Amino acid sequence: MKRYFYLSLLFSTYLPAEELVPLELTPIVVKTSQDTADYLTLNSSTATRSSIDSLVVPYSVSVVSQGLLQDSNFNRLEDSALFMSGVEQSSNNSGFDTDLVIRGFSTQGATFLNGVMDNQRFQVRDKALIERIEILKGHSSVLYGSGSPGGSVNYISKKPLTESKHQLSFEVGNYDFYRLVADSTGPINGNKDLLYRVIVAGQLSDDFRANITNDRATIAPSLTWHYADSGVFNIEFEYSNENQPYRFDTVYTQGQIVFDQSYVDPRAQSEREHFRLSSSLSQELNDHWSVKLSTNYFHTQRHDVLFGFFTFIDDSTLSGYYRDIHDDYDQFNLRTEVHGEFSLLNTQHQLIVGFERNDSDARLTSDRNIGGFTLDVYQPDFNHPIPATTPLDRDTGITEYGYYVHDQIDLSEMWHIFAGLRYSQFSAERVQNERYTQLTDSDALSYNAGLSFTPFDFLNTYFGYSESFQPNYGMSKMQAYLPAKRGQLYELGLKAHFLQHKLEVSSAIYHLAQNNLTARDPTDPDYLITNGEMTSEGFEMQLSGQITEKFSISANYSLIDAHFSKHARYQGNQMRSTPTHSGALWSKYQLEELLANDNLSFGGGMIFVGKRQGDDANSFTLPGYIRADLFARYQIEWFSLQINVENLLDKRYASSAIYDDTVAQGNRRLVRALFSVQL
Repeated sequence: MKRYFYLSLLFSTYLPAEELVPLELTPIVVKTSQDTADYLTLNSSTATRSSIDSLVVPYSVSVVSQGLLQDSNFNRLEDSALFMSGVEQSSNNSGFDTDLVIRGFSTQGATFLNGVMDNQRFQVRDKALIERIEILKGHSSVLYGSGSPGGSVNYISKKPLTESKHQLSFEVGNYDFYRLVADSTGPINGNKDLLYRVIVAGQLSDDFRANITNDRATIAPSLTWHYADSGVFNIEFEYSNENQPYRFDTVYTQGQIVFDQSYVDPRAQSEREHFRLSSSLSQELNDHWSVKLSTNYFHTQRHDVLFGFFTFIDDSTLSGYYRDIHDDYDQFNLRTEVHGEFSLLNTQHQLIVGFERNDSDARLTSDRNIGGFTLDVYQPDFNHPIPATTPLDRDTGITEYGYYVHDQIDLSEMWHIFAGLRYSQFSAERVQNERYTQLTDSDALSYNAGLSFTPFDFLNTYFGYSESFQPNYGMSKMQAYLPAKRGQLYELGLKAHFLQHKLEVSSAIYHLAQNNLTARDPTDPDYLITNGEMTSEGFEMQLSGQITEKFSISANYSLIDAHFSKHARYQGNQMRSTPTHSGALWSKYQLEELLANDNLSFGGGMIFVGKRQGDDANSFTLPGYIRADLFARYQIEWFSLQINVENLLDKRYASSAIYDDTVAQGNRRLVRALFSVQL
């Protein structure tokens, strides 16, 4: 009966709305519907933390627009990776987090929400709350602090609108999939200076593998207050409840991937609750200077019973794994910035000076057993008692401070310089089974710089450089904390707009490296050293927008050589889950009116992913695959019906892997019917 809580919540809190491109009222985004040409978003805030024409930015920025999210109607946000060059699906914590591989580097679930760090603890964000997804290729630690060198993933949430809009949608599909979304927005008072939005979403879903569910319920009210002509205050609250057992994925053994198999015991459990309170303030001081403040507070509490396997005993036998986990997590993020525009020596400047603090505390108590039972790879039998356990308790606290400055310098209408500097301090400590350990206490200095040349308002060539860092946890034999992993990106690119800025073609070549990878000290295995480096080099091309008023397209191609350029064990090996060749084509065509006030649109896409290494040891290879998706939507006045078919030919394929005992299988054929009513 607990599963039906997700739908009963919706019917008891029904509030409907229409999904239009809103006026963004966050400290880092100010956009209108004119910024978007269906599949193309012309402005982006992620690369510079200020609203700017993406054509001028000297970095690659990929945006999955609301149009693409609606037409593809993927159930998980990471499935939208197909729309972005150099980005692949991944599987962090077996689906407990949303993960992407960008230019060969996993984000490891680290994402941002409206430019501020998102929940880092086992949350899969519901797509009903997201207006669009922006990805800055090559993580910029100047603007975002510690992170994976591949890129920065930034979710832009839906905001209140000045016009009353209401929508109710119901979706049904195979594998017992049911989903209900209600969205209502509009002004609260006659002056329209106080706006609201409430989004409620509920979902019940099984998986093509046994004993795996994906149930969730989310409610997210938000307010926008224009308290003065020069000031805007936003506040958002979110509560979500997720029920998705740790799925353990599948394995590669005896020269093949074991498809369609579940190793999840029927006694596995999952109950995760997430709370979020976000606020943002934007206050103009005068015509040229403003102050922006953003905060996020997250609280996650979960009870998960992981009941599956640990690793291989032999080619056809797996060692059992059982763990009963109670987890409480708190995260607080604060970011404040001063934005200014001024002239100096015949140049125009857009300056940002900022401060950031990120704190988290994860308190975990658990009982576990490894190897207390076994499972057959091909015919797992779950008829065994719960094994005896031993405790594993852990309390981990992490703090990061950042001080940064970034300047966009317009030398002329054609030449632009972007440059930034950040100083960061980070510390981490852990108490495990009552034993205290200081994990790290260090700092990092980061830079970025870019040169942009726009000889015409539709053409830009650029060169960009950025740095990233990720703390290393542990100590050297000399009792010193290990230096952070450091990433460096060099990128040369070309962007062009056609058809009155409705179609964008972009391309880039890049060199991306991360050093200070850790390994055991060969003279004393109780300690670590930093002696490794990973390098990714490649070419990307992307096309997005409208070719005609009725024909929209999104296409991309990536060529990547990602390998260990320095490593004690894996020297020269290819990085896992990173294909040399990949690409996708997605398009939509809208027919002429069949009846009065109606329209019919249809489309779909082809996704190609080449063969990839399944692990860093390059001990096995994931085969390449081609997948076909289709959709059609009919809309007449206030009603619409949309049909989506993912994996039309029901291909078996592996979307990613970490080891031979951690292989994520891609979705089987999914058929969804979405009914929407505008009120």
